[in-house]
Amino acid sequence: MKKNDVFPEIVVGVFLSAVLALLAYFTIVVSGVDVLRGRHKVVASVAFDDVGGLKDHDSVMYRGTKVGAVDRIDLTPSNLVVRIEIDGGVVLREKYRIAVCSLSMLGGNYLLLEEGDGAALPLETTLFAGETPTDWMRDISEIAGKLREITSNGELAGMVSNMNAITEKVRSLADRVERGEGTVGKLLSSDETIYNDLKATAAGAKEIVGRVERGEGTLGKLLSADDTVYNDLKRTAAAAADISGRILKGEGVLGRLVAKDDPLGAELDAALASFRAACDSLDTKEISAGAKRLLASLEETAEKLKTGEGTLGRLVNDSSLYEEILSLAKDVRQVLDNYRDTTPITTFGSLVTGAL
Repeated sequence: MKKNDVFPEIVVGVFLSAVLALLAYFTIVVSGVDVLRGRHKVVASVAFDDVGGLKDHDSVMYRGTKVGAVDRIDLTPSNLVVRIEIDGGVVLREKYRIAVCSLSMLGGNYLLLEEGDGAALPLETTLFAGETPTDWMRDISEIAGKLREITSNGELAGMVSNMNAITEKVRSLADRVERGEGTVGKLLSSDETIYNDLKATAAGAKEIVGRVERGEGTLGKLLSADDTVYNDLKRTAAAAADISGRILKGEGVLGRLVAKDDPLGAELDAALASFRAACDSLDTKEISAGAKRLLASLEETAEKLKTGEGTLGRLVNDSSLYEEILSLAKDVRQVLDNYRDTTPITTFGSLVTGAL
């Protein structure tokens, strides 16, 4: 073989060796192993109730980048413990979050680490708790089952019927509005009655505002530039302040009652105390006994009147005595009448006798 034929083959061999070396290097880097710097790796443990299809060698993502992979999954009587090999620079704090996420709709999973807040936790000695993943395929199956159940037992037909009924009612309401029925229909109709009423109301309100601005009426006087009402109120307030000042000074009866050292208050207290003592000194038993005796006496008198005892009793019960008294009164009246008739004769006789 000629020397000129060997050189190209050597160049091609060197080039292919370099390409293979670069390919091997980048393959190792993508797999998470840095052969040049030798990243520090730690093993952390995460407890799950369900890993949702996570398997060995699945990626572990942290802040949007791959920091390790799932080493193995241990099954325990109470849960599943996922051992992950991650970079030592990963920081998980007290409010961390670890969840199993799906790569795509076609499948595949990865483990997501979120740092959280609070104090940093040691990676190798802490048993982290992971969130139970959502099985969206199972959820879709349940939704499909419920839809199948709804469509099979007539619920969907009932819902459609209800929607048709609601649509019919809405259409009926819309027709009433178009015909101008009801308040909304009248507001939207071509009839301008309500518009005219509102216009008249606005005009009336404008008139009232104008009267207020002109100072007419009580409200207008209060808001007008004339200070008469203000001065009256000011004088009233001044008079009230003067009365309050006099009361505070102890002037007048009310002031003497409010004053601390005025003897009027003490005199009133003494009078009230005396009245209270007089009320306390009353012998209620004696008063009650006297009242009972008085009632008994009145009852006895009433009984005597009822049985006709005494003059008053006979007057009340015996009508003959009443008639006798009435006859006596008539006789007395007759005697008086006779005496009145004989008075002129007696007077004339006296005059004749005197003349003789």
